[in-house]
Order: sequence, then structure tokens, then C-alpha cells
Amino acid sequence: MRGIRWVLHTALLCSSLSFSLPTNDGVVHEKRDGVPEHWTKISEASGDAPIDLRFALRQNNLEHAEAYMREVSHPESENFGRFWTPQKVINTFAPSAEAVSDTVQWLLRMGVQPKRIVPSAGRNWIKVRSTIAEAEKLLDTVYGVYRDDEGTTLVACESYAIPAAIRQHIDFVSPTIQFDPRTGTATERTSKREAIRSKFKAVDVGPDPLALDTCGQLTTPACLRAIYEIPDGGEAVPGNSYGIVEFAPQSYNQVDLNGFFSVYAPNVPNETAPAVNGIDGGYLSDETGSGTRGESNLDLCYAMSLVYPQNVTLYQVGDGVFSNPATNNNFLDAIDGSYCTFEGGDDPDWDAIYPHDASVPNAYTGEPMCGTYSATSVISVSYGRNEGDRPASYTARECIEYMKLGLMGVTLLFSSGDTGVAGNSGRCLLDNGAPTPVGASVSRLVSMDHLGDRQVVAYEFPPGGGFSNLFPLPDYQATAIASYYATHDPGYNASRYNNSEAVRGFPDVAVASQDFITGIDGGFQAFTGTSAAAPTPERDPSVS
Repeated sequence: MRGIRWVLHTALLCSSLSFSLPTNDGVVHEKRDGVPEHWTKISEASGDAPIDLRFALRQNNLEHAEAYMREVSHPESENFGRFWTPQKVINTFAPSAEAVSDTVQWLLRMGVQPKRIVPSAGRNWIKVRSTIAEAEKLLDTVYGVYRDDEGTTLVACESYAIPAAIRQHIDFVSPTIQFDPRTGTATERTSKREAIRSKFKAVDVGPDPLALDTCGQLTTPACLRAIYEIPDGGEAVPGNSYGIVEFAPQSYNQVDLNGFFSVYAPNVPNETAPAVNGIDGGYLSDETGSGTRGESNLDLCYAMSLVYPQNVTLYQVGDGVFSNPATNNNFLDAIDGSYCTFEGGDDPDWDAIYPHDASVPNAYTGEPMCGTYSATSVISVSYGRNEGDRPASYTARECIEYMKLGLMGVTLLFSSGDTGVAGNSGRCLLDNGAPTPVGASVSRLVSMDHLGDRQVVAYEFPPGGGFSNLFPLPDYQATAIASYYATHDPGYNASRYNNSEAVRGFPDVAVASQDFITGIDGGFQAFTGTSAAAPTPERDPSVS
């Protein structure tokens, strides 16, 4: 913290030498062409309402990030497996001292009191405890209150400005144009939970649940072992670790896991449970139904069945206040001390929504967790959003944080969505970036023959995939992308998708995701979606 205090002291001294407050002299930094689909402005924001502004400072050495990752992750590199320490990550990417000093000095000159300016210990952010009226003055904008179709309300704006003298130091300011529900208040997301529930269907246990002749209709751990040559048995190896992330109110049920293990994974003893690392409450609901149990039960049924006796860690994120759900940032805070604390400095409240009101049942009233848990070597996350749902600056910044975890030796797997190139909710983007609805069909697995020959499995289910509009082509995809355009180009022009052959394709890995048997409420249901693919540990056939 000593360096941060020095920067703040220097900015205060420089400010005291100025005899007049400059005008804001703002230049539009980010703007939207309109309110995102499903959101409606319902009122102007109250000027005296509190708001915490977060200035994301531009980081150094990002142009070398891909090379750094290749150096520690490519098997042919002499530094393969020599992962970085958190301190090296911080020092390599930290913004310049001028970025912190110039931004703080401007805030002081605009009349913000020093005690309300909080640089993060990681040196990447500056938080300002403010009001709507002051934020509108600082950013030359107007804040409104917006509501979406699920009842979420938040405060946001549609454009904002930054002084020309410090724009080069700032990636973005939040909350502004992100329309990020974590910054607002919400009612319970009934429609999202109904969408989860709709992916399940009831099934009956066949005469031989371990047989492979039904793999064309239902997916079980036995089917996955046959398809991907996952050994039927093994041992827990020191240094191996596997984590599953769930966000409240999604909650696993041990009775359901026991029922699944007894029928479809007899190698796993009853009462085998994940090691639960509760984050910011770690709330586990006792509510029944696939809307609450489905996602978590699915992930743990397969992760635990396929890696046993290796233990599985559950990162259970969030408390019982569903009106302000936890996010990936809360998870990142808890597993990555470099994200919010460094060399003894700790100010975790700059990036969080906690503590919650103690009068609310099941509320987490402590400070948000920061570096509380170690990250497992592999982490699966069956949650996500469309690339176009947030501004490019926000999405790129988030990607950088995951890259830093990669440099420290952590592999993260995310599901890619369930409606093909249209993304979640079946919405394609028009030329101006606005979404338009399209139809999508979910059908059946059409063949799964010759398991011993590892025959390709054909599905009529449209998992999420396509080409990015934001991220350039990584070198490890170059051969595969060139082959795709040479032999599988669908023939659409640039008005339909990014066919520049210079952007990232996704997903990186395709795994079965159709009709996964899952224990729910004492019985069994089948789940379809890439949420099933993310927690499936596929064996690398090149490794003996």
C-alpha cells in the first residue's frame, strides 16, 4: 500500500498548487447507439442517490500478453509450466504511476474529497464514492433508471465523457453504459430460472443403466468414458485439483447426488460430497426443482463421477439475496488475491456489492472475500453471456483478468451457449450492433455408433459457436481456421458474420452436450446444453 499512498499524496500536493478548478473539457469516451434490447428507461436517476464509480486504468504490456501465455503453456517452450507468481503478474501489467497520479489529480481538482478516492491495492482501478449528481458532473452525462424484462432495475447512462488530458489512462468507467445487473437492484429472476428448467425432461432408469446401447438416446458417465476413453478408475494425484463454480440460488442436493451415484456411477460411494468453498455467503438453497438444483446437480454429477477419487471443489458464490446476484468478479476476487490485494494492501470493497443488509434473510453481511481461497488447477463455469451484451472495453478487460489466471497456471472452461451463432436468447446482431431475434431448433442425437473406434458423434442440437467481433485470431487457431474456410465455408458474406478470417473462432473444444441424465428431486431428468459439456473432463489422447 505504500506506493499507492505515495501516489495519492503526490496528487494531493500537485492539486494544492493549482489556484483554479479547470473545466471538465470532456471528450466522449464511450457511447451506445441505443438502449440494449429488453431494457427500458423508466425514470431519471435521483441526484442524491449514492453511486460508486470505478475507473479502469489502462494497463501496461498487454500487447505481449499472448506471447507470455504461449511461453508458459506451449509444450515446446523452454519455460513450459513455469507459471508466474501473483507479484510478477501485478508488476508486469500495472498501469503507470502517471496514470494513477493524473487521474487522482483530476478528481481532486473537480472537487472530489480525498477520503472518497480509493486506488485499488492492485493498482488497476480507482474507486470514487460519489452521488449521481457528482458523477453526472464528472462524466458530463445523465443517469437514468432502467428495467429489463426480468424485473431487474439498474442505474446507467448511454454515453459519457473523459477529459482529453487523461483519456489515454482510462479503459472505461463503471457503472456507465455497461447495463450490468450486478450494479443495480433486481427482483428474483423468474424467467431465467424457468429457462433453465425447460432444458430438463423426466426419464426412467433402464434395465441396465451402465449399458452403452442406449447412448444414442441418453448420455451417462459410462457413455462419456467410452467416447472419450476416460479410464474407469484411477487415483487421486497430489497437485491435481478440479473446481466447479455455481452462483446462488443454484444449489446442489446431496440426496440427489447419492441417487445418481448409486445408479449411474457405482464407483462413487454415497455421501461423497464436494469440498465447498463458500464465497460471499456461499448460500445453498433447500428449494426443490430443476430451476434451483438442475445446473449444480448436473455439473457435480458428472465432474465427480468422472474424476473420482480425485476430489472436486465447489465454489458456491453469493448469498440468499437473489435481488443482487453475485458475478464472476466476486468469484475472481475470492480466488485471486492479486486481483484486489497485493503485498499486504487490502481494500476489497472497491469491486463488490457486499455487505448486504443484515435484516434480509440469508444475507451475507461480511466484507467481500479477497484472495480467500486458492484456485484449483482446472475450473469449470457453466454460465456466460453473449459477447455483444457488454461494451468491448468491458469484455476485453474481463478477458485480461482470466488471462492473468492462465499465467499463474489455472485452466478455465466456459460453456459456449445453446442456440448456435445466435447466442443466448436466440438474438443475432445487425450491422449497427443491435440484436434481432432468430429461431433455433433443438433436436436429437442422430448417431453414436462404433464407440470403440471413437466415431464422430453427430447432433442436431445447436451449441453456441461462431466467430468473435472483438478478439483477434490466436496463433494456435490459425491452422484450424484456415481449414474451415477452405473446406467448410458456408458461403455467407460479411453481412451475416465476421468472415474476415482474422478473428477468434469459438468454442476451442467441442464435447457431447445432449440429454445428460441428472439426479433431480429423488428421480432423474435429462439435461441438454453446453452447460453439460463444460464440466466433462475429456482425456487428451496424446497423453499416455
